[in-house]
Amino acid sequence: MARYGYSFVPDRGFSAFSRDLGEGAWKDVSIKKYDTPDRMPPQLMEAPRPVAWKLRATWCIAALDEVLGIASASELATLDAEWDAAQRALHHFVASAEEGEDAAVREAATRVRAVMLKGNGTEQTRLGYDAEVDFGRSQAAAAKRTMEADLKKIGAGAHLKRIEKATEALARGIGRGGGEKRLGTRAKRLRAAISGCVTAFNAIHDEITWLLAHTAPGVQRQQLEALHAPFLALLERYPPPARSGTRDNGEGEEELAMEEPADDEEEPASAPP
Repeated sequence: MARYGYSFVPDRGFSAFSRDLGEGAWKDVSIKKYDTPDRMPPQLMEAPRPVAWKLRATWCIAALDEVLGIASASELATLDAEWDAAQRALHHFVASAEEGEDAAVREAATRVRAVMLKGNGTEQTRLGYDAEVDFGRSQAAAAKRTMEADLKKIGAGAHLKRIEKATEALARGIGRGGGEKRLGTRAKRLRAAISGCVTAFNAIHDEITWLLAHTAPGVQRQQLEALHAPFLALLERYPPPARSGTRDNGEGEEELAMEEPADDEEEPASAPP
């Protein structure tokens, strides 16, 4: 397959291309019939070529956008700080309830501490990000299954809501869905997503170029040229750098000979309370 220069397009360049897919000639290419959540649409083999092209571009951009939504190291630190604060707030609230005048409230608070907190009450704030998400989700599950009455007795509902909100924000920040483990570092996932866009865009560009070479002037050729135009414009926006200091990237394209960024470090544990 020919290589056209898409390896020089940055992540945001690919992400912004989703707008091009909703304008001009591409707007008239409907993928609704085939754009299934599992991306395994029936009768895909029967889809017109433009539909298959739009599906492939749309899906690779969606995968990239998903990774771009993962928080940076500094953003993760902020999310983690809120998670830790929510846990400490629950710990202090339970400790206060344990000193209350009502014996039933004291007993409920003791049970809440045993089930909902760890160690001295804040040991969970020392966990890594993935473990914090798991712990927070286990707290939410316990609050609904076995601890609802005790939490209501001591009036801790607002604290559990804060923990649940902080937990899901942290989960989104590390790229986890409703039960998934984190799939590698953000840097690795971003490189893979960009590579997927490069491959997809090269393939689409190559097919359109081949068809243009074998389509006589007329309505069909005009449609192909209109579909091709946004891809050519994308390459014009991100041309290859000057040849000095370049290297071959192993796919027939040259790119700047600069050191690749190191992978994200292993996720740090939270700071001690």
